Amino acid sequence: MLAQGGTDFCRSLVRADLVDEYRLVVLPVALGVGDGIFSGLPDELDLELVSSTVFEGGAKADVYRPRR
Repeated sequence: MLAQGGTDFCRSLVRADLVDEYRLVVLPVALGVGDGIFSGLPDELDLELVSSTVFEGGAKADVYRPRR
């Protein structure tokens, strides 16, 4: 299942340990300030990088899985 939503929704899934895989896309732009999906969590996440792809134009897609 793919879940999309705002930072509060994402953090609630992380806190409940309901995320099996993180697919993060990093774009080469600076947008200013804001809340991150991992900020304010009670503990650090132990994630394993599964794959990483860099696209022409500078975007990067990373896939992480929690180590359990």
